[in-house]
Amino acid sequence: MKRPNALRFFWEILRPGGVAIAALASVLAYATYLATTGDVGFDNALALVLLSQVLVASTGYRDALVRGHFDGLLAGRERRLGVALAHAALSMLPGFVLWFAFGAASYAIGRPSFALSSGGMLAFADASVIAWAVSVTLGRNTGGVLWICALFLLAAGAKVRELRFAYSTVSEDWVVRLKSAAAAVVLPIAMHENAGYVEPPIRVLVGGAILAIFAVGVWTIVRLDAPLRDPS
Repeated sequence: MKRPNALRFFWEILRPGGVAIAALASVLAYATYLATTGDVGFDNALALVLLSQVLVASTGYRDALVRGHFDGLLAGRERRLGVALAHAALSMLPGFVLWFAFGAASYAIGRPSFALSSGGMLAFADASVIAWAVSVTLGRNTGGVLWICALFLLAAGAKVRELRFAYSTVSEDWVVRLKSAAAAVVLPIAMHENAGYVEPPIRVLVGGAILAIFAVGVWTIVRLDAPLRDPS
């Protein structure tokens, strides 16, 4: 019996339906409109696109696994690395398209294309990977919902300005650089500052954090084995 291809399998399960595509198109249209209204509108547009991405990327894994949805893919498969990578790629694909479509639309209306800057690509990767990795264990949409709740708590505690300040502080001190990178990981939209330019040491630290979180998500899928749940 031929084993199913992981990419094709997850495409059938995770591909967005007509309603989801319409919703993403609406987000893109509204974000593009906001970007035409000025700097504040552009910041709001970026926030809207990033929030959409963290929700889209939170596809979940364990909840479908215990319901037996992946039995046809995993049965007799000893190595699951390809499964984990395929799941991650297709979870983040809709948001990837949205992010770069917004970048192209921004360029078309005369705004700097933050999406293609170093800060923009790190912001996208950071939001996508964290939301995906959290939802692998906790379930569909959990990564996005928890991220949004955390941002509301930070805003309520007046911590957003502190995070922006920590990110924008330039210093040769590695403690300061670590704080700057941590602020960027928690608040990726902060990397919009300086037209999306990120200092090389901060770029390395943030990129390393993203890779570490991605590795945890992949390892979870590779090692995760849970008893099937009774449908009743």
